[in-house]
Amino acid sequence: MRLYPAMQARMGDWKYYIVRMKMREAAQDISFASDIHTDHALSDAIQRELSERRVKADLVNFLAGRPDRFFSSLVVAAMDGEPAWHPVELDPAVTPAIFAQSSALRESIGILAFGDDPKYYALDGQHRLKAIKLLLDGQEVNAECPEGFEDEMISVIVVLREGHEGSEEEWLRRYRRLFSSLNRWAKPTDADTNIVMDEDDRFAVLTRRLITEHQFFRSHGREKESFRILTKGNAMKSGAAHFTTLRTLYQMNRILLTTGWRVIQEGWPKPTKSRSPFLQRRPSEECLDELFKELVGYWDILLAGIPDLRREPVMMRSHELTRAELRDHLLFWPIGQVLFAEVVRVLLDEAVGSDGTLTERQARSALDGLFDLPWELHEAPWRHLLLVGRFGAGLPWKMRNEGRKEACDLAKHLLFWILGSGAGTDEDRLRRQWEDLLVLQPDQAETDRLWEAIADLQQRNA
Repeated sequence: MRLYPAMQARMGDWKYYIVRMKMREAAQDISFASDIHTDHALSDAIQRELSERRVKADLVNFLAGRPDRFFSSLVVAAMDGEPAWHPVELDPAVTPAIFAQSSALRESIGILAFGDDPKYYALDGQHRLKAIKLLLDGQEVNAECPEGFEDEMISVIVVLREGHEGSEEEWLRRYRRLFSSLNRWAKPTDADTNIVMDEDDRFAVLTRRLITEHQFFRSHGREKESFRILTKGNAMKSGAAHFTTLRTLYQMNRILLTTGWRVIQEGWPKPTKSRSPFLQRRPSEECLDELFKELVGYWDILLAGIPDLRREPVMMRSHELTRAELRDHLLFWPIGQVLFAEVVRVLLDEAVGSDGTLTERQARSALDGLFDLPWELHEAPWRHLLLVGRFGAGLPWKMRNEGRKEACDLAKHLLFWILGSGAGTDEDRLRRQWEDLLVLQPDQAETDRLWEAIADLQQRNA
């Protein structure tokens, strides 16, 4: 017989029990739906599909590598196993009278008992359960189980089939509805909140520190109130007062710090990989200080190399240029900022030594040509490629949406060719690729003019 200390509770027409289990007990006794219910037809599905990749890549490493590991409660549906609730009587002789006289305590504290062959499965939390099982088993993962982990405890909410009559099919329907209630309406934290709150993702930590300490980004109040950074949402509109968004700044910082040397020699994930155990491991304070110093160095070079970045954003982000003082600068739009950071990182990587080091002088020299390029969206190479017109007379220009990735990839290719980093590039082929991606294809004279401007830039940097 399995005996678990528990508390009895009720919500709606569900009676449930909050149980304390050791990790080894949860691993041994709690099953997956597929272990109990053999009919896998869609109408009988009572559990979401288990993602082994997510479990092994994220959750197992979280449990193995974090001393502050913590899981929320597993929700378990009991199908069978003779579960029984036994309330515990409080002895007034040894229990303070104020507690012994409480009917709420007498009715809610007790023991939940199961027979020797319990049949209950993880209705919610099967990925967490799988991670516990794999870590304790130790055969399918490259992680060492922490000492004493099997005796650590997790809370388990057990829902019993009691107090309601019904067929097997009706109970499966109730369990499916409960699963939907637990998961369908749950709202995960958004990307902005993750950056503001995460204490392990080094790029989130460094982004917050940049906002609070760097002269250009520094907030006059709390870090969430930075006048430079929009902390909610990832869209930037014409006339907005912020330089960029929190998500874009995070992305740029991650790109700038993820050197090719670190990817190869230290196993850093590429910036496009959003889920990685690497992001769950906070480095030492000394490492964070070194990374912050490096990041500040990059931003100081970029801000000195392109003084326009310090101008008022409300004057630098206008597609229509309705007044003479207005400009439309690519580096004030998130699409251009991320593209710019990617090009900067490649150019810096080309100058990095074999030991991964790069001096400030080497960095400035590697980026000199990039600083001299035109960034006005109505000029080549951006017009009709990233800044596009719309079908219909009088409709305003907009930043490209459809085919954005292909256009950005070609824009980077053009920049590398212009700067002399695209050795072996076939100019005729590159021009054809560029023309194929232009939106609202201009007439031949305009196309020729734009390409001549691109070719002139390349010649000046040759």
